[in-house]
Formats: sequence, structure tokens, C-alpha cells
Amino acid sequence: MSSQFIFELGFLDRLIALHAGTSPIVSQTVLTLMLVVLGIVLVGIGFGYLEKTKTNLLQHRWTLSISAGLALAAIVLVMLPTTFRFYTDPDVDFSSIMSFTTIIHGIIGIPAIATGLIYAVGRLPRKVRIWMRITALLWIASIILGVYMFLQMMEII
Repeated sequence: MSSQFIFELGFLDRLIALHAGTSPIVSQTVLTLMLVVLGIVLVGIGFGYLEKTKTNLLQHRWTLSISAGLALAAIVLVMLPTTFRFYTDPDVDFSSIMSFTTIIHGIIGIPAIATGLIYAVGRLPRKVRIWMRITALLWIASIILGVYMFLQMMEII
């Protein structure tokens, strides 16, 4: 895709508008990091599931810590400003699919990031396997909804 084509479509203008005035470089960087987070989360889940030794669980914790840090950066730099701008728009339709997706993404994402951060700092629940599996499912569901929501914002789907 040539840069002229991107500018003709107003892609950068839409990206700036969607991310509450955040520059396209920051928005694209954060969104790229979110894709990296997806890969890191899946690798981390795999390490935790396949290898249950203390050494590999330590690697799993480091992977989770990096994923949680990158996710927090994306939340603060892109998601919160975008959500604020979306819901403070006087023309917003609260019954739209976009609004519904945003709310569900938040409902699933908040416990996912909260439990991920709790585990990253070393506070593990008593029934650790069950809670880690629940957390992994929440992270994956949140990432899928986030990608779906991004595609909605870019009017791709």
C-alpha cells in the first residue's frame, strides 16, 4: 500500500480522530504492541500449560508481567482516551453495536488485566490452576473483542 493511497483514504485522519488526538505514530505503535501482547500472552499461556516446573513458571510470570505492562500502556495511551471521546460525543448512539462491543470489552478486560497484574506481582490464589485458566480465557476473549472493535472503528467490518 503506497503512502499516497493511505492519505487519499484519509486513513491517518481517521486514526487521529479515533484516538482522541493522539498522534498516528503513537497510535500505530501502541496498536502494534497490542498484537505483540497477543503473541506474548499465547506463548505465556503455552509455557504455563505445557511446562509445570518452577523454572518455566518463572518464565511464565515474566512473560505475563511484560504482557500486562504492554497492555497497561495501550489502555492508558489509546483505549481510555478513545473511550472517553466516544462516550462524550453528543451524537453517540448508546444502543449501537460499537457501544455494546466497547462495554463488553471493558467488562471482560478489567478483570483480565487486574488478575494478570495480581499474578505478575506474586499474589496467587489458592486454587491457582482454575484462576489462571479463567484469567487466560478472559485475556483471550478481551483481545478478540478488542480486535473486533478496532475493525469496527476502522469501518472494515
